[in-house]
Amino acid sequence: MNQPPTPAPGPPPVTEDPSEAPPGPSPVAEGSPEAPPGASPVAEGPSEAPLGASPVAEGPPEPPPDTPSPGTPPAPEGGTSPGRFTDQEYMASSTREYQGLAEEVAAAGSRPHEQSAVSAHIPGVEAGVIGFEDMTGKDLENTERLLQIDMARRSELGIRVATGLAFIVVFFGALYAGPPWVALFLSAVVLLAVYEFYQAARNAGFAPLSLAGLLGAAAMLYVSWSSGPFGAAGVTAGLVLGAALWIILAARTYPLANTAVTVLGAAWIALPASFALPVFRAADSAALVIGAIGLTALNDIAAYSCGRAFGSRPLAPVLSPGKTVEGFIGGAVITLLAAALVGRLGWLEPFTLASLLVLAGVVCLAGPAGDLAESGVKRSLGIKDMGSILPGHGGVLDRVDSYLFTIPAAYLTFLWFGYL
Repeated sequence: MNQPPTPAPGPPPVTEDPSEAPPGPSPVAEGSPEAPPGASPVAEGPSEAPLGASPVAEGPPEPPPDTPSPGTPPAPEGGTSPGRFTDQEYMASSTREYQGLAEEVAAAGSRPHEQSAVSAHIPGVEAGVIGFEDMTGKDLENTERLLQIDMARRSELGIRVATGLAFIVVFFGALYAGPPWVALFLSAVVLLAVYEFYQAARNAGFAPLSLAGLLGAAAMLYVSWSSGPFGAAGVTAGLVLGAALWIILAARTYPLANTAVTVLGAAWIALPASFALPVFRAADSAALVIGAIGLTALNDIAAYSCGRAFGSRPLAPVLSPGKTVEGFIGGAVITLLAAALVGRLGWLEPFTLASLLVLAGVVCLAGPAGDLAESGVKRSLGIKDMGSILPGHGGVLDRVDSYLFTIPAAYLTFLWFGYL
């Protein structure tokens, strides 16, 4: 059958049936809109078209199955229905949009990059630059550097031991020379510790009356030597009154804080140390001093060693995080055992087993308390050491902090057992 010729632009003619349609337009259902150009008139409902007219369905004519609708993309190969994307087409179009970015990423991965360091502030680390190897956990320390660090630590330990031995030799030499000499040695150590405290407080922003505090400390020591340590309480009261009046009359800033710091230097250091002077004049001064100082030193060393070996729970996290409960218990146990052994064997007369155990118990409580007290003061001042006069140890006050609490406690123990 020959195909009809392509119609010219304009309204397409209605397909004619072999039987000629009646004259006039084909009837259209009432109320139906005018058919668009190129479409046959729509008949109302399912009623048949008049005789000789082509029956037309309601609405626009359905296109043939093989003819795509206007504006619909052509169906892909494989028989996909028109007007619908497949998952493969959607993924392909999304990938094409980012094709340029994907190429840039691929090119960047193939180019060589120079490793650079990251600058950051790390507490406790001198250098704030982290290299690539540092972040990967590789140890970049060379053997020579590690050897230098080890030698420096050994040298510092040797200096600490030498300084401690020299201090002990001088002290016991003065004790052997006689009460006046050991009293002078103790007074020099105490005044030096008071001076260190005032310097540390001044560096922290306070303005203590250093001269008044040093004179008050010397007066406490003299009164204790001549009339007993309880007479030094009057000197303390006089220092409080004098320092307060001087600071107020001089119109100095922060009078309360500066008065308190001035009095603290003498009352915290010189007043407890003054309890040792009557012990130097006792009949059994050597044994009493060895008992008090020896147990204090043993407790300090044992607590430090046990804390390093077994410590896990901090004793005072705010004041001194390095001190542990295990160190405190270990130091107390070793000190009590040593006191029991010496007292049982009678190696240190006039001490008995009971008096040495009591003294050891007092030392185990007072020694750590004195150490924590100095740690609290240093934390308030924002410093690590009170001074640097003793090589490897820091300041004088850093080495005698425990004795400032054990000396008055030992004095009262000696009074109780009748040794004074």
